[in-house]
Amino acid sequence: MRTLLDKAAYALTWPFFAWLGGIALTLAPHGFYFPAYVYAGKTLLCAGLLLLFRPWRFAPCFRRRGDVALGLLVGLAVYVLWALPESTPWPAVTEWYRRWLVMFPGALPDYSASWCYAWGHSPTLALLKLAGSAFVIAPIEEFFFRGFLMRWLTQRDWQALPLHAVGRNAFWATALVFAFEHDRYVGGLLAGLAYGALATRTGSLRAPIVAHVATNLLLGLHVLLRGAYHFW
Repeated sequence: MRTLLDKAAYALTWPFFAWLGGIALTLAPHGFYFPAYVYAGKTLLCAGLLLLFRPWRFAPCFRRRGDVALGLLVGLAVYVLWALPESTPWPAVTEWYRRWLVMFPGALPDYSASWCYAWGHSPTLALLKLAGSAFVIAPIEEFFFRGFLMRWLTQRDWQALPLHAVGRNAFWATALVFAFEHDRYVGGLLAGLAYGALATRTGSLRAPIVAHVATNLLLGLHVLLRGAYHFW
């Protein structure tokens, strides 16, 4: 049993920690394209880790009728909540939102590094960013936050715990950790609550994974079609 739990923990957490390692590499000042190359590298690395560890073996991912449709609906709603405050025709609204509801509160964020993903600079890096955000980190985060952390915070014998039995404190703590993993922490909190509610309601990660992939894919297409690279 202990060996099985270890295998499950490794499978659900290591791809996420590898992704965090890539984020850490971009915290120090570097050249213009450095963050994009790191993102491309961690996308390929973490996609490989997903295939290697196959975390879906250790998390409830069974199919329920209507899960995909529900996930797509929630994913669309989260995308709107995420993009709308910075897509209004009122610059004052956008500035207030960025100053107070994006880390760090009180100061306007610097989005200059995001332009390294611009389609005109490198379509390959832009496509890898889109693929990584939608099809790699989205399922990785769901396996870690909803598949592992939310259950582990409820009880240490976490793999025996069905998602619908997750504790309230663990649910909120997981959503808060998820929120502050993102610079748009208010949007991150709402997204974390939505994905967590999907997991506990359906008892499966299928719907939250679909929702998370849909959110990130829609946001990525929004970025590329509107040139809104500050979201990346």
